[in-house]
Amino acid sequence: MQSSAATAEGLSSPLFEAYTFPIFKFQPRRESVDWRRISALDVDRVARELDVATLQENITGVTFCNLDREVCSRCGQPVDPALLKVLRLAQLIIEYLLHCQDCLSASVAQLEARLQASLGQQQRGQQELGRQADELKGVREENRRRRKMISTLQQLLMQTGTHSYHVCHLCDKTFMNATFLRGHIQRRHAGMAEGGKQKKQDQPVEEVLEELRAKLKWTQGQLEAQREAERQRQLQEAEITHQREIEAKKEFDEWKEKEHIKLYGEIDKLKKLFWDEFKSVANQNSTLEEKLQALQSHSVMESNLGSLRDDESEERLRQTQELQVLREKMEIQKTEWKRKIKELHEEHVAEKRELQEENERLQASLSQDQRKAAAQSQRQISALRTRLQEQARLIASQEETIQTLSLRKEEGIRKASKAADTEESSPEEEMEDFRGEQQKVLAALRSNPTLLKQFKPILEDTLEEKLESLGIKKGTKGISVQTLRHLESLLRTQREQKARSFSEFLSLREKLIKETTSRVKDRQEHTAVVSQPDGQPSG
Repeated sequence: MQSSAATAEGLSSPLFEAYTFPIFKFQPRRESVDWRRISALDVDRVARELDVATLQENITGVTFCNLDREVCSRCGQPVDPALLKVLRLAQLIIEYLLHCQDCLSASVAQLEARLQASLGQQQRGQQELGRQADELKGVREENRRRRKMISTLQQLLMQTGTHSYHVCHLCDKTFMNATFLRGHIQRRHAGMAEGGKQKKQDQPVEEVLEELRAKLKWTQGQLEAQREAERQRQLQEAEITHQREIEAKKEFDEWKEKEHIKLYGEIDKLKKLFWDEFKSVANQNSTLEEKLQALQSHSVMESNLGSLRDDESEERLRQTQELQVLREKMEIQKTEWKRKIKELHEEHVAEKRELQEENERLQASLSQDQRKAAAQSQRQISALRTRLQEQARLIASQEETIQTLSLRKEEGIRKASKAADTEESSPEEEMEDFRGEQQKVLAALRSNPTLLKQFKPILEDTLEEKLESLGIKKGTKGISVQTLRHLESLLRTQREQKARSFSEFLSLREKLIKETTSRVKDRQEHTAVVSQPDGQPSG
């Protein structure tokens, strides 16, 4: 009963909490012994060849047979009560071991199901992390491509000539027009420009409008920079979270593998222990049967002079003492076996408890880090939302100021003289100046082929990066029809997304299509008119 309590305590460990074990109860013995089948077995061969299949075939008949009414086939005497008790004890042990084996098999099946569920959840997490990593890679590539384009354009603008930009006389910075230069001096060199406050008051309305527009553009640039910084920070946090999840998953996999190995090792140890005990009981039973047969044959044999009572009583006393010694050895071995099983179960329970505590600690630390990261992200998002609202209010106020100043400017233009009109620069003139600067850039590109050669590899790199992002590797000579269809669907999806992001995209596209179609038709008509006299047949 001590072994039953120890095994029940082991099966009630945290590893087997999710499975409900049936109540164990010994079954009655009603089957008779199939002596012919048992006589046909070669026990030595089974033990020598480890024929487990034969043992499985006969384990039910041996375990649940009734030996109370069995008698000796030679003398007709009933079985010895001590031997019968040993056999019944062996039957009970085997039945209990079968119950333990069924419980362990059921628990292993349930653990396999839980393992499959955990693997499915882990696979879904890996897919989500892969999607986020792909998105991060695309954002980084887009950022790198735009940086290259900006640096190239800056070099082109610097090489177009000194007359196309304005240099600050207080520092080394250059600007596209005088309005940006004045805004820079007011922001960065306000202390040095206090002497020019009187001139600032006399600035025309158009310059004030330009300054406000420049400030508005600068504010919008700051907002875009803040949004980009927030996006980069979120991507970094997502990457850190991904690394932590990978580490936690690795630790969980290691723990799971160790637990699996320990479980199968303990099961093998128990099987080996039960098998050794079964062989020991079988050997002892065979020894007792041989001694019993020897006693029976000795009692039947009598000499011509009569039986020697003194010798027979001494022999029986010696055999009784040997049986007592064997029983004591069996009791000692049984006690030792129970103690070993109890120690194994205690070690198993302790290891399971330690592993469970370690797993709970890892999960708690991971969830705590995730909660901290989520709270910090929420606070930063709230702060950024507040700053965006403030910037939006500032932009709205600046737009109202621009509209007010524009109305005042129109009234001032109606009342101003022609001299004032010639001195002040209008928005149309600035637009013409901007277009003139663009024309200068194009003229510089046409006149200087070196700039085009410098700009060409950058455009080629950009095109190759775009193709690699679509799945076409560098140096590919051709693509298959399936790849072409996949790329067409992908490009169509990207175009639809861009069309949804720009409200005027579709209308502008239709306008360009109509204009292109009309120009093509005009050119075709002109070509037909020109070629018609040449194509007429001669009279």
